[in-house]
Amino acid sequence: MVSSIVRPDRRRERTRAALLDAGEALFAAKGREGVTIDEITAAADVAKGSFYNHFADRDALAREVYRLVRETVEAQVDAANAGVVDPAVRMARAGCVYIAFAMAAPRRAGALNRLFAGEAMVDSPLNRGLRADLDAGFAQGRFKGLSPAAAVLLIFGVAHAGMGRALDRSLPPLDAGTVGDLYGGLLRGLGVAPDEAGRIAADAAGALIAPLASAAQPSSRKRNEP
Repeated sequence: MVSSIVRPDRRRERTRAALLDAGEALFAAKGREGVTIDEITAAADVAKGSFYNHFADRDALAREVYRLVRETVEAQVDAANAGVVDPAVRMARAGCVYIAFAMAAPRRAGALNRLFAGEAMVDSPLNRGLRADLDAGFAQGRFKGLSPAAAVLLIFGVAHAGMGRALDRSLPPLDAGTVGDLYGGLLRGLGVAPDEAGRIAADAAGALIAPLASAAQPSSRKRNEP
């Protein structure tokens, strides 16, 4: 009796996992609009009818892929910012985590980067941590000169561009100096004094990007992600 209940559940879980894995790979390569359900089910090696047992349509799968990857990165952001109070430092370190994720997990980051569109909303549930840091920064006077909605768009734009550059295998690996300059610019855009913005971002990139950049030899960039 137990096996007759467990086995269908396990099959269902395996089918869902296969669809998510196939969707992640295809969205990373082609974006949401470039992928069909037929391609997803073929890559997952499941019947097309099985797709609809798990997802209403392609966009529902895309939203779930985005959510799962974004939650993975946000957990890494939380770990990197544990014990950090200054909103400016938290913002720079969070940005570096996203770029580090792109360097370390290019397929997952590729899917995330291509599916970013539509999520750059102040009140999106996935932006709770970002909004909390922004609210603290504005309340403390660390951030100023633009609205929270504009700040979210600025942050997403920088993250999207930085991850895209990290994912471009035709270019040399990103270095900590470039990432530090990028997030120094972001902090200046948020109203942090130039010298302090540069120092904060350089420290964040040195801690979170430099170890990956030094290990990213040209030959390692040619290997497929595990």
